[in-house]
Amino acid sequence: MEPGSDTPPAETEDTSPPPRSETCTPVSCEDRGANCGTLPDGCGGTLNCGGCADGQSCGLHQPNVCGTQACAPRTCQEAGAFCGAIEDGCGGTIQCGTCGAGMTCGGGGKDHQCGTPNYGTDTACSSDGVCFLNPLPVSHDFKDVWGRSVDDFWGVGNAGYIIHGGKSGLTVLPSKAELSGIWGSAGEDVWAVGSEILHFDGRRWNTAARPERFLLDVHGTGAGNVWTVGEGGLAYAWNGARWERQNTGTSADLYGVWTHGDEVWAVGTGATIRVRDAKGWRGLDAPARDVTFTAVWGTGPRDVWVTGDRSGTVLFHWDGQAWSSVQLAFSALYGISGKSSGNVLVVGEEGAAQYNGGRWTTTLGGTPTRLLGAWHMADGVVVVGAGGRVHRFRDGSSGVSLDQGARADFVSLSATEDGRWWFADGSGVRTGLPPSEFATQGPGNALTLHVPGRLWAAGNFGRVNLHSWSATINGTNHFYMPQSFNFHGVYPILDMLAWVVGTDTATGEGVLIQLDGHTSWTRYPLTAPGALNAIHGATNDDVWAVGESVILHWDGTAWTETRGPWLPAFRAVHAVGRDLAWALSPHSLWRWDGMQWAPITLPTGLETLELRALFADSRDTLYVAGDGGLLLRYDVARNAWRRIDTGTRKSLRALSGGPRTLIVAGEDGTVLRLYR
Repeated sequence: MEPGSDTPPAETEDTSPPPRSETCTPVSCEDRGANCGTLPDGCGGTLNCGGCADGQSCGLHQPNVCGTQACAPRTCQEAGAFCGAIEDGCGGTIQCGTCGAGMTCGGGGKDHQCGTPNYGTDTACSSDGVCFLNPLPVSHDFKDVWGRSVDDFWGVGNAGYIIHGGKSGLTVLPSKAELSGIWGSAGEDVWAVGSEILHFDGRRWNTAARPERFLLDVHGTGAGNVWTVGEGGLAYAWNGARWERQNTGTSADLYGVWTHGDEVWAVGTGATIRVRDAKGWRGLDAPARDVTFTAVWGTGPRDVWVTGDRSGTVLFHWDGQAWSSVQLAFSALYGISGKSSGNVLVVGEEGAAQYNGGRWTTTLGGTPTRLLGAWHMADGVVVVGAGGRVHRFRDGSSGVSLDQGARADFVSLSATEDGRWWFADGSGVRTGLPPSEFATQGPGNALTLHVPGRLWAAGNFGRVNLHSWSATINGTNHFYMPQSFNFHGVYPILDMLAWVVGTDTATGEGVLIQLDGHTSWTRYPLTAPGALNAIHGATNDDVWAVGESVILHWDGTAWTETRGPWLPAFRAVHAVGRDLAWALSPHSLWRWDGMQWAPITLPTGLETLELRALFADSRDTLYVAGDGGLLLRYDVARNAWRRIDTGTRKSLRALSGGPRTLIVAGEDGTVLRLYR
């Protein structure tokens, strides 16, 4: 057939043998139990089974299988670690010990080695160089204390001061926070709360958080469970990584917090008691009304103590079912601490009371009044309180005061740069810097240095003293006038002559007297009643006296009296020259320019503070002191005020000094020095 025809080709028979069939199947890595390396696939090929993870090797123990070299954990000695926790090199951690009292892990600057951190200095000084001289370390109220030992503890309180107690005594560190509570889980994990949340890591204090409102107390069960409470029901919880805001279900100010297991107790104003457990917060019926609960502590849910602030019962106990009260002779209790159910201590307005499991004893080794905080440690207890009080009680021994100095309220002083200092506290005069001063009873309202070696002192019950010391004379002349006279100012004239001012307590009238110590005294009549509070002069014929809405001037011949409702109640006066004098009232400063008296403008922000003392030893500069640690410097020529950071919140009531130094004294024995 020709190509292209439609006829299909004829079939023919194929007589050749069929091809040979394929019979080889490659194996897999899984079939061989291999997870790394290469191996034959059984059919002439090669399998690639991958690599091993970090820290493993292929074929270490069997072919094509990843294996790990046996790990030998390193020791603390090999790592050069003597404290704290370190990684062992095999995925775990090991503890390398703790540090003794007074040291922390890393405190000396080297990780995992015990050292002494910066616990501060013996003397506290402000940012402007104002330093405490008395009491030491500071005169501020310490509100709370925590520690590992009576030789290693922390205390916090007003004005941002943090104290540390050690074997050698007290040191002090300043901070920028007002503080109210402190607690720690270890020497390298301490929390202090107030206007900020501060944390001590064994080396230094740092700000960890800034709360919405002021925090009042802090407590925890460990490094990962810490609670702090404060104003308006505020609460935060630390979980080991961060602080978290908590809803306590109350707007009451919470003064105390205590934790035990998974329970948290918080107490505060309005007889508030809140308890938190796994179900959340709940209120607990209070044992009394109209009471502010100030602190809470216990050994467990069936043994809880709560202190309060009010007249009457201020101590209550919860046994898990009901409250019972304890009658103690306290008007207020502020703190509570314990070591066991049979060893509990409360502190308050009238001192301290201790519980031995059977009865309460309301004395504790001569502790002072108004104690604010306490903490039991392994070897004793430390209590802190008002005016910088710090007392340490070792187990089995009597208490020791770690703070030093006088606590009287100083109202006048004379501090010369030759080192002879005098302080008046209303009832007497102290010579020298506390605590090594020599105290005498007698007139103690006003001190005035006449000439080197002669100091006048005026006081209550008509008493005036002249203290003299020199190479030829050393003694005191005593002058007595009517006991109804309370003197508040003295200005020496010559020899044993002086002007003295004050109040006749029998009539309420002002008293203006010229004292002639050789013969007699003469009272000058005033036109209207009202106390005279201060007197000072530039010369013997240029003397100013001030008081209740009155200013008087002596020109060497007669007194001129100016009165009027526009004049305030002056409490201090200082004359520099015939054309310059200053007069101070609680809320104003007046200046004499040679022609008239007129008030001058004060800095803003002083409305709630009373002014109490002034000092000027030149025409260029004036110092004013007052409540709340206030100290102002006035540049007369520039009409410029500067507020000096004194580092204190105590009322400052007296000023003295010389060209190089300014000495300031006041409430709770506060004595400060500023190098000018």
